[in-house]
Amino acid sequence: MLLRATQVARFFGDSPVFRNLNLTLTAGERLALIGANGTGKTTLLRLLAGLDHPDQGSVASSGRVTLLTQHSLTGDGTVLEALMAPELVQASTAFVLASEQLGEGSDRSLAGFSDAEETYRLLGGYSFEAQATLILDGLGVPEDARLLQLSGGQLRRVMLARLLLVPADVYLLDEPTNHLDDEGAAWLERWIQASDAAFVLASHDRAFLDAVATRTAELERGTLSLYPGGYTEAMEVKAQLQDAQQRDYAAYQRKRGALKQEGAKLRSASRSASTFSHRRAGNVPLISAKNKAQDVANTLAGRAKAIEKRMERLDAQTVHKPVHDHRVLRLEVPAAPLGPGEVLTVRDLQVERGGRTVCSGINLYLQRGDRVALTGPNGSGKSTLLAALTEHRFTEGDVRWGQGLTTFVMGQHAEELNAFETVADALLESQPALTTHQLHEVAAQMRLPGPAFRVADLSGGQRTRLGFARLSVTRAQVLVLDEPTNHLDIKMIEALEGLLMGYSGTILFASHDRRLAQQVATRIWNMNNGTVEEA
Repeated sequence: MLLRATQVARFFGDSPVFRNLNLTLTAGERLALIGANGTGKTTLLRLLAGLDHPDQGSVASSGRVTLLTQHSLTGDGTVLEALMAPELVQASTAFVLASEQLGEGSDRSLAGFSDAEETYRLLGGYSFEAQATLILDGLGVPEDARLLQLSGGQLRRVMLARLLLVPADVYLLDEPTNHLDDEGAAWLERWIQASDAAFVLASHDRAFLDAVATRTAELERGTLSLYPGGYTEAMEVKAQLQDAQQRDYAAYQRKRGALKQEGAKLRSASRSASTFSHRRAGNVPLISAKNKAQDVANTLAGRAKAIEKRMERLDAQTVHKPVHDHRVLRLEVPAAPLGPGEVLTVRDLQVERGGRTVCSGINLYLQRGDRVALTGPNGSGKSTLLAALTEHRFTEGDVRWGQGLTTFVMGQHAEELNAFETVADALLESQPALTTHQLHEVAAQMRLPGPAFRVADLSGGQRTRLGFARLSVTRAQVLVLDEPTNHLDIKMIEALEGLLMGYSGTILFASHDRRLAQQVATRIWNMNNGTVEEA
């Protein structure tokens, strides 16, 4: 056992984030940690890392535990300098100092050197530079760059590289594939699979979890449920358990209903029998007839009491009603007209940004019903190309959209929302036919403050949900989406996936979500080195 949480609970104020949580992690295990945004995954990771303490229960570890947080690096310096963890910096300084003191030749200096050298070695000091170069190359980060020159995504990858360079028995990774392209995510998968360490992986990347996880833990409604295998296998097992639970609950309801009905009949018969009628006595002595009626009433009442006892024993079995997630947005809105068959034609496109040619010689063709995934490494120009197509911001070439087409555009950072004053304005621009009642319905289902709420006051998560709500009700014939799964949890990603697969128009989307591309796309455009090729 490397890590154990026993009856752990965490509260924010009087509200429990989770309670009675039990988890054991053994050597070599790779645990996927999933759950909707806000269910407490990051909170749980901090408890497991020992950075916070549970309000109830305990967390114990028997090895070195290290955590990758969702926060980024700050400051200046080179990437290679930033990779050296404080413990290794301290060990390196102590090792250099102990080496200088060896000239004294004393037993004390020899012992100090031995201790400093062992600490330096155990922290990976001798292999640090070679390992750092290998990891940075795998994650696609230049080692000689300075931190101030890096993007937010690159800084995030430097943090991941720094963590992987620290020898540990348990790695706790919070969204490790954020800002990784397909190649970087595949490299990380291989690194994890080859490691002897144990991992807890909080992630919304289904393909990643399927590739590396040996077990899956789901935080849902304040409880932690454990399933075998990666995400897909775990959800199949969960569905089977829910089906079995539904059958058990239906059987319980039927049995309880039959007992309740039988008990009601017996009580009614008992009351009728206990009401003595002289006319029914006939020639039988009144006292004898009355006693006989009372005996019948008592017998029926006893049988009714026995039925009640059986119902109590049945209820004590605590067959719970299955809970289903109904967060998927569904609205009845008029279908959009089909539009022309030829959706987009691009010839000899060249795009420049800041005096640099991002792409050139681009020739593309889209027809109605195509669902195209635009893939490629980070920095290859996918977002720039989408902006060039939708905003006609290009240097040379020709971009022609079909006559009369309406286009819905969702930016990587939901920047299109800045044009709207309120939630209602944003929704109505996407779907003018929405009624006042539907506006409130959409806002409630997407956990938004309300139609009159100011867009500028929305949190990051709320902006993401507003963008998703706009997409869910649009009547546009073409969807152009840049990293649409950013900041979505798995349930919302699957809802988005279902929406896109059922969409009858044309879709062009850039995404690093490999599972989304596999499920939705009918064509793949791969962008690299300033060109686009169909895979």
